[in-house]
Amino acid sequence: MRFREFENRMKALPVFNLNDVRKLDPGFPRQQLYFWHKQGYIKPLAGGYYILADRAMDEMVLFIAANKIYEPSYVSLESALAYYQIIPETVLGVTSVSSRKTKQYESAWGVFSYRSVKPQYMIGYQVIETSPGIKFKIAYLEKALLDYLYLNSKTHSMGDFEGLRWNRNQLHDLLDHSMFTKYVKLFNKRTLENRGTQFLEFLNA
Repeated sequence: MRFREFENRMKALPVFNLNDVRKLDPGFPRQQLYFWHKQGYIKPLAGGYYILADRAMDEMVLFIAANKIYEPSYVSLESALAYYQIIPETVLGVTSVSSRKTKQYESAWGVFSYRSVKPQYMIGYQVIETSPGIKFKIAYLEKALLDYLYLNSKTHSMGDFEGLRWNRNQLHDLLDHSMFTKYVKLFNKRTLENRGTQFLEFLNA
């Protein structure tokens, strides 16, 4: 397959790996991707995934890539909080939650970071479709906040919450307290419930 044909057939996919290519051309040789990378036609992302060299990289493409690079996973923690404009500054790379072991992948666009939770805690995310058939999973605000509190157990006091420098007004306006409390109870951890309660008190102070 010549590159122009490859490009035309793959341009609908924001990111792709060898398996994606072989769905179109079962005999496609692995070394061809390496050759096209050296020629500057495609760029390596992480975890065996690539993008076309002229594709504009934006937040949505990074989120789609994050879901695919390490499955099962969904975008959460700092990246989700930035998506909901709770964190004012741009987060380099993508933070996600997975039921597999904690993992990181370096890339030219920052680190794809995955924090491990138990399979029963892989809940509370929505699926956003960016174009027909192209989707990514991202935590609801309430679950992103809970994932953060669960995985950052040293953040527990009023001073700690104040030190996060989150957009308190935005958080106050967007956070569904009843949904947040429901997710907290599903974890069934007394210490987490206490920290969740303290955080709501901080938010409403």
